[in-house]
Amino acid sequence: MALHETHKYDDIIDMPHHVSRRHPQMSRRQRAAQFMPFAALTGYERVIEQAACDAEAAVARADAAGDTDFGA
Repeated sequence: MALHETHKYDDIIDMPHHVSRRHPQMSRRQRAAQFMPFAALTGYERVIEQAACDAEAAVARADAAGDTDFGA
């Protein structure tokens, strides 16, 4: 895809940035908070930790029993 020079926005490119008189500017902290990651899956991390603990316990039980068959 070739880039072509356009002049579509020449009329507004040098205009000053709009500052609202009605709405005060948001602080950097508030603005950053909008883009922070959030826990979309509440409790997911706890489930993963529990699965890891269960797997470790199963391996420990298999080791204690002398089980060396790894499903091969």
